[in-house]
Amino acid sequence: MMNIGLHHFRLVETAVKAGTLTNAAEALHLTQSALSHQLKELERELNTPVFTRKGKRLQLTEEGGRFLESAEKILSEIRLLERDIVNFKKGKIGTLNITTQCYTAYHWLPCIIKYYKAKCPDININIHSNATHKPLEFLLSGDLDVGIVKTKIDNPNIHYEPIFEDQLMVIMSKEHPLAHKKMIEIKDFEDEELFLSFVDPNSGNVPVIERMIQMQQVKLKNLHRIHYTDAIIEMVSSNLGVSVLANWIIKPYLQSRNIVARPLPREVAKRTWYAATCKHNIAIQNFLDCLKYHFSEIVLDLDDMPEEHEEELVLV
Repeated sequence: MMNIGLHHFRLVETAVKAGTLTNAAEALHLTQSALSHQLKELERELNTPVFTRKGKRLQLTEEGGRFLESAEKILSEIRLLERDIVNFKKGKIGTLNITTQCYTAYHWLPCIIKYYKAKCPDININIHSNATHKPLEFLLSGDLDVGIVKTKIDNPNIHYEPIFEDQLMVIMSKEHPLAHKKMIEIKDFEDEELFLSFVDPNSGNVPVIERMIQMQQVKLKNLHRIHYTDAIIEMVSSNLGVSVLANWIIKPYLQSRNIVARPLPREVAKRTWYAATCKHNIAIQNFLDCLKYHFSEIVLDLDDMPEEHEEELVLV
């Protein structure tokens, strides 16, 4: 195999453009002696002349012309590689892996992608669904770039940035007996079929509603842990039980399904969501900015809701 380096490809490409070794040496910031040495080294390796000389001008041999073809292709790829590596480091190109803790509904994502693509058109957003139940583990392993989470662990490698506050809502079929109530108390879950988002039992993360039910010794009929948000919605819409989900998650379902939403007491319902990251670049920061903008537009605070619409709690 020939022992040819990038400097040989650059030499031939530059010499052809410059016309003489003197001009090529100047362009490559080398002495003419050093460049002549490299050319002799290349011709020795190829066992054939690359240039012939007409006075001071250089002219490619047939073999040199073939070498130039390869040099142009290889150097073009190298330049693209160098540019891409710089852009990867700056977060201008690549893939952004994201997930949302507990929830598998991503109806909110297209709007964010629309904002995001205006800033980072060459970044692809990938939903890492396997990380939903253990987002911080995936973050620390490097398999995730942004985790939208509501629980935090004390780890100096993880940065948490508050994104928005939400409120837990109880959803039920319009035919359910609890649908007539304006607010749901914890005691109202007595003897109910309750559908909750799946939580990894090894995570130590007990949902706040489940914790409150245990503290007040309310006896459920059954507790069902469901992996998929859409499946929970369908169960509730069919009047098979009730569920507790965030207001921003249920928003699109209230008009398209046979369900209504009712608030829980404020001390139970209020939560803060964070964007958890382990690294920082412009791609991640732009995504966080888009998250904040989007959720500032859609998350409804119950304090701001007109009284005449409070009973139906249709989020707009």
